[in-house]
Amino acid sequence: MNGTSNKIISNWLYIGAAFILLILIVGGITRVTDSGLSMVNWKLLMGAVPPLSEESWIAKFDEYKQFPEYKEVHNHFTLTEFKSIFFWEYLHRMLGRTLSFVFLVPFLFFLYKKWLSRTLVKKLLVVFVLGGCQGLLGWYMVKSGLVDQPDVSHFRLASHLSLAFFLVGYCLWLAFDLQFENKRLDANKDFSLLAKLILLLIFIQVIYGAFVAGLNAGRIYTTFPMMGDVWIAEGVYA
Repeated sequence: MNGTSNKIISNWLYIGAAFILLILIVGGITRVTDSGLSMVNWKLLMGAVPPLSEESWIAKFDEYKQFPEYKEVHNHFTLTEFKSIFFWEYLHRMLGRTLSFVFLVPFLFFLYKKWLSRTLVKKLLVVFVLGGCQGLLGWYMVKSGLVDQPDVSHFRLASHLSLAFFLVGYCLWLAFDLQFENKRLDANKDFSLLAKLILLLIFIQVIYGAFVAGLNAGRIYTTFPMMGDVWIAEGVYA
């Protein structure tokens, strides 16, 4: 590989990482708007086509009515309101599908141009495997909210979110490795330790946030940063 190809590949990885962050943002909106359980089935290929007629929309809405979220939470919804939550989950899934092409098409081109070393190919295959696992984990998470409760498992939500953040970090690590291949400096040990500690705290916060969201725990107290009149919720000591 030469400097030009390295730059192109690292930029591709930056774009991929940014795209995953975009999906994370849309996923957050999907969560906040209670849209995540609006699509009650997962069709890997045909699922890319949204309802295109009024009859199709009614059929989708009728499917949704068979599941706990409609029966216990959204039983007052009209078809128009259903369309609004369907939009966010549909967009979330379509961005995930688009991401596969964002990675796959350039990857095949780079292989054709012989710009990828054997080591880098292996590392990029890890991205593809984890990306596939992310899609399966997303459906596994949604499935947990279609059984007897209108909420997804907070464990599955935390796993889904954590893997997304890991993919962002992994793509950035590969991109940095390519971009600064000949500019590596020995890191200050204290700074390196601090950076790792901050990274660990962020990772814990991501998991903790997913637990709070998955358990709807944030609705217990509506004040910030204190919980009511105290810093530590009374239930912690129960």
